[in-house]
Amino acid sequence: MRALYLRAGDCQRRAGMLSSPRFKTIRAFVPYPNQMPDRLAAAILQTIHYADLFDYPLTSDELFHFLIGVRATRAEIFDALNDHSRLNGNLARFDGYVMLPRRAHLIAQRARLHADAATQLPRARFYARCIAHFPFVRLIALTGALAMQNARDRDIDLFVVTAPGRLWLVRALIIALVRIARVRGDKLCPNFLVTENALAMSEQNLYTAHEIAQMIPLYGFETYAELRRVNPWTKNFLPNAFRRAPNFSESRLRARWIKKFAERWLGGKLGDAIERWERARKIARLAAQTPRDADNALFTADICRGFFSGHGRRVLKEFETRIMNDKLQMTKYQ
Repeated sequence: MRALYLRAGDCQRRAGMLSSPRFKTIRAFVPYPNQMPDRLAAAILQTIHYADLFDYPLTSDELFHFLIGVRATRAEIFDALNDHSRLNGNLARFDGYVMLPRRAHLIAQRARLHADAATQLPRARFYARCIAHFPFVRLIALTGALAMQNARDRDIDLFVVTAPGRLWLVRALIIALVRIARVRGDKLCPNFLVTENALAMSEQNLYTAHEIAQMIPLYGFETYAELRRVNPWTKNFLPNAFRRAPNFSESRLRARWIKKFAERWLGGKLGDAIERWERARKIARLAAQTPRDADNALFTADICRGFFSGHGRRVLKEFETRIMNDKLQMTKYQ
């Protein structure tokens, strides 16, 4: 993963493109700085390639927002896209989208998945409203493919932040809701829970930066703003996405008296006892279920990260492979 775990700022400096008379070979993440004077063009190619890993053509606004490693204005990106010599024909533009050559068919797929997401988002908000009433919940955010309206399955992935010392109690309540959702035909996936003590992410890479940038906070916008504040490294990967603090107006999901009462009731020794018991038994069980190669799974008093499939690391590896090896060669787009 050498290309994707660089020190802060490396991803801004190391970009390049090599070309031959017949083929255009993009070296867009970690070649040598003197190989490409046009850092913006390299960043555009990187961004489109990353989105293509998810079969996701980008609008020009999305390209601006998720531009990798370089801060640029919309006008500068527009000029680069319209200058054929800068991108060497390695991108295609159609119907307001930017994509790799011969990938225009993804536009129709994106429209279909966007329509599917429109039916899923109200369900996600419904479950977020339920969880918002649970004691000690400080943030609920929609993550994953559904947050980008690009989901091919029915998963509702959630990132949840809790008060310190109550993560496993909150998780137990959410799991009860997961079972109710299953009866209703919905797949609720609270894969990642942390306490307010663990907002700083240990996995500092492009994939994690994207997850933070694209998540949709449904409750607890102040905590979401704090999440972004304590992860300043994200600006090195996605400087446009994190150029300023989010400006959300608080939604209708507010704590009610029953939540405040429950926090009083469970805020003392009773809550401590439940938390210790639930934490001990669930960490032991989850650790036994975790595959040996699932190095992104982590279960502690402050973190419950149940990512067993290694999806993020596979994405980063594929991105590095695309950028770095000769398989990225493609003929000039006509």
